[in-house]
Order: sequence, then C-alpha cells, then structure tokens
Amino acid sequence: MLRKLTSVFAAAVVVALAGCAHPIVISPDIGAIGAPSAPLIQKGVGYYISAENRALEVTTPGGGGDKIRYFPYRDLETGLYKVLASNFSSVVRLELMPNSEALKAQGISYLITPRISTTSSSDGLFTWPPTAFEVELDCKIIGPGATEVAAIKVVGKGAATFSEFKSDFPLAAKRASTDALNKLHSEIGKHEALRR
Repeated sequence: MLRKLTSVFAAAVVVALAGCAHPIVISPDIGAIGAPSAPLIQKGVGYYISAENRALEVTTPGGGGDKIRYFPYRDLETGLYKVLASNFSSVVRLELMPNSEALKAQGISYLITPRISTTSSSDGLFTWPPTAFEVELDCKIIGPGATEVAAIKVVGKGAATFSEFKSDFPLAAKRASTDALNKLHSEIGKHEALRR
C-alpha cells in the first residue's frame, strides 16, 4: 500500500511540474549596447509604452516541455532608453499618449511607439531554459503633423548551450535583447530622414 501511495505521489509531482512556466528576466546587457552616434541627431524624442504593455506578461516555450514567462516591455525599456539617448540630443519617457501641442511644449520632435514580439524554443529535453530566443522590435517614428517619418523593424537573435546557461538561465533571451537593441541603434543612427 505504501509503495502504491509513493507511486501516486511521484506521478502527481511529475504532472504538477510538467509544463510549468518559469519566470525569467530578458533585460539586455546594457554595457554591450552601442556607443553614442557621432554626431547625435539634434532633436528631442519621446517614447510611449502603454501601462498595459508595461504590465504585459508573455509565455513562450522553454525546454523539456516547460515554458518561460517574462515582461518584454518592462525588461527592454532601459535598453530602449539607452538606444534613444545614444542617438538623439534628448529623450523623454511619456506616461500618456500626447497630442501635437504636448509634444511641442516638451521640445519633442519625434514620437516613438515600440512594439515588441518574442519567440523562444529549446532543443533540451531535460532542462527548461531556452536555447534559442528572438526579439522583434518594430518602432514607428512619428514627426510633426502626425506624419510617419520612419518605420524601423529589427530582429535580434540569441542562443545559448547548457554549459553556458547553467549559471544564467535566460542567457539566450538576454543575447537576443542585446542584439535587437544594437540593430535598432544602428538603424536609427544611419536613417537620414531623422536628421532633417
């Protein structure tokens, strides 16, 4: 009887653990994000992330049948700020979606609204951290008169093996975030329309 109860308990533990979503943080390596552009774009920029997006938790596949969960907008915001500050003369975080008058009053020439999409996967059968991760950043840049000045889309990719991530579980995700933000940094810096 005891053996049967032990088996039932063990089976229940396996079922409870299978498919659980492990929390991770996908913030980039801030120190590895590009240096300021030379010269800076001499314009002020504001970025807007809604409260709903800041609170958005995403769940994607990990390894071993498990999943991972994280907050993409919250985790990438500091990196996004650094990218913008490295390209523009001033950056403002906007709590509310502004109108043209509000932008002008704050000295903002461009409004950026980022959209972040993520995917993950793993070739590991017995470990849950992802071995591959992608971050897609889609930024619409609006200028005076609510006209679209630029639409920049980049995809960052990151990978990590077990020997690498065993002490840093979200390593593939961090690499993808860093890659995406560096690509965004580069695309903004060379976009001539933003300098006019």
